[in-house]
Amino acid sequence: MDQNLFLKQLKEGDKTSLEFLVKEYQKPVFRTCMAYVQNEHDAADLTQDVFIKALEKINQYKGDSKISTWLVRIAINLSLNFLRDNKRRLQNIELSDIHIISDEKDNLISIETRKKVREAIFNLNEKQRKVFILNFYLELSYQEITEITGYSLSAVESLLFRARKSLRKLLEDYYTGNISKTQVFESERVKQMN
Repeated sequence: MDQNLFLKQLKEGDKTSLEFLVKEYQKPVFRTCMAYVQNEHDAADLTQDVFIKALEKINQYKGDSKISTWLVRIAINLSLNFLRDNKRRLQNIELSDIHIISDEKDNLISIETRKKVREAIFNLNEKQRKVFILNFYLELSYQEITEITGYSLSAVESLLFRARKSLRKLLEDYYTGNISKTQVFESERVKQMN
C-alpha cells in the first residue's frame, strides 16, 4: 500500500486503514513494549496506548520515516515512561510474576538466570539499554536504530559495544557451568519473540 495514501486515509479516520495499521504493526509494537516492561499484561496495555497515541498524533506525523519506525519510537517512549512511573511496583515483582515461555532450549536455563540477565540489561544506562533492546530483542539493524533513536551510526555502534561489555562484566558470575553466554541470551530472545 502507498504510504502517502495510507496516511491520508488514517488522517481522515478511515476505519479499514486503522484496522490495517493495528493488524500490521501490533506484533512489533507489543514486542518492543514487552522487551522493556517484561510483563505480558503491561505490554498489552502499552500496545493499546501506543496506537491511541499514534492516532492522537497522526496529523503531526510527516511521513519522513517508516510508520513502523514511528510506532516503535512511540512504544519506547511510553514504555520508558511506564517504567519510571511504576519503578517501586516493578522492583517488588516476584519470579513467579515474570512471564516465561518454555521450550527445550529454555529448560537449560533457570528462571533465576533469566531474571539476572534482565536485571543486568536494566542496569545499563538508558541509551545503552535502548540500543541493546532494539538490536538484540527486536533484531533491528544499526540503520533502523539510528532512525528510531536519532543517534548517529557511530554512536549506535559505540553504545552497543559498551552495552555488551557492561553486560559481560555484570553477568560474568552466571557464565559458569554448562550455561554459555549465547544460551542465556538466545533464551531471552526466544522468549521475547513468542
